[in-house]
Amino acid sequence: MRRTLRRLMTAMTCALAVTLLALTTAVVGEVSAPTTAHASSVGGSVSRNEILNRAKWWIDNYDVIYSQNIADAKPSVTGEKYRPDCSGFVSMAWRLPKNGGNDRVTGNLNSFGDTTTFSNLDNLQPGDAILGKEAGHVALFHRWTDSSKTRMQVYEEYNWGKAGRHATHTKSSYASAKFVGVRYDEIVNSTGRAVVYGALSDGRLTYTQLDTETGKRTHGAVTSTATLGFTPKTLATLNFNTLLVTSTAGRLYRVDIITNNTSLSFSKPVDLGKGWTHDLLTYDGSGHLFGIADGTLRRYNIGAAKPNASHITGNTLIDTGFALKTLASTGPDWLLGTTSAGKLFSYRIDGAGDWTRYELKSSTWQNMDALIAPGGGAFYGHRAEGSLHAYVDTLPYNGSGADLRGTGTVDSSGWTQTLLSAQPRTAA
Repeated sequence: MRRTLRRLMTAMTCALAVTLLALTTAVVGEVSAPTTAHASSVGGSVSRNEILNRAKWWIDNYDVIYSQNIADAKPSVTGEKYRPDCSGFVSMAWRLPKNGGNDRVTGNLNSFGDTTTFSNLDNLQPGDAILGKEAGHVALFHRWTDSSKTRMQVYEEYNWGKAGRHATHTKSSYASAKFVGVRYDEIVNSTGRAVVYGALSDGRLTYTQLDTETGKRTHGAVTSTATLGFTPKTLATLNFNTLLVTSTAGRLYRVDIITNNTSLSFSKPVDLGKGWTHDLLTYDGSGHLFGIADGTLRRYNIGAAKPNASHITGNTLIDTGFALKTLASTGPDWLLGTTSAGKLFSYRIDGAGDWTRYELKSSTWQNMDALIAPGGGAFYGHRAEGSLHAYVDTLPYNGSGADLRGTGTVDSSGWTQTLLSAQPRTAA
């Protein structure tokens, strides 16, 4: 009896929502998606970025016909199965636990004490739901398409015999059908920021900030007047105001940033010693600096926010054979790199001689001459002509490239830096 009532209640989706959905215009072309991931768990905290990444992955990967039958459930990007109807879809995006073995329905989606309901649709934020119990429909809010908040984009499973979609609706159509906003209380906001330092061929430094939610530049590039006083070879960002830079003469310098707001200035570089002949350098944000010289990968321990030579210890030989063209760190002891042949690899580093390599992409990455990664699955690739491109790996530590995608071009030109590095772990 409960199952019959549940199906009847959810079936109203579609009889009553057809009128609403007649006001819908399908979105044409590629739509910008958030570019970070969050280490969520079923019933646990989940970022707005991951919610929308999960929704987009489902729409992109499944030509799923709307169904309320639990037997038609499909696995999400993380493997849990959900019904391909409107409430099952939102449950999937939020990564909700089952309700007595079933996904929630429109009638009880906001009835378990873990959501907040609000009537003013102007308060919708990405990853919230928009619920109409009378219409029997729920959709996942993506974003407003205009500053006056009259039209919105949503992800949804929406009608019998149809597949899920990304579409545009008017706010008035929802309001007239008595829809309300619903926010999952476990949602956390990601920082959504990439702090990017760069070096120009003449030794000047640059500072740029990117919004990892939109993939757009929000600050800079701000360029220093002063030069480093040496020719830089590699660059690693330790934190917001501390860089490690090697010279072509094989010396390592610490560069302390004084200001990077409307102008970029820094103290005289601190010479930390010789023997740093690395071709590539990156910091993982958790105390480990990685460097590659002639294909040999080494790991160093960084013991201070502004290290002196005595704070750089360890010098662990990981292994040889790392013939990489670019290098970045996606998280603690995780590396990302490309080869001249166009492969994209991810590496898990556990210690000397103890590491695992995963091939994420087998080709097309040969044009990248730099990778930068602020964490959370977001990363950027730089090409020699000065363009910068955004990517997201929804599950950055699963060793698979199936959930990796490009999310657009940040700038088609203008990135003339010879070296680029992002502050690690600023995007969650």
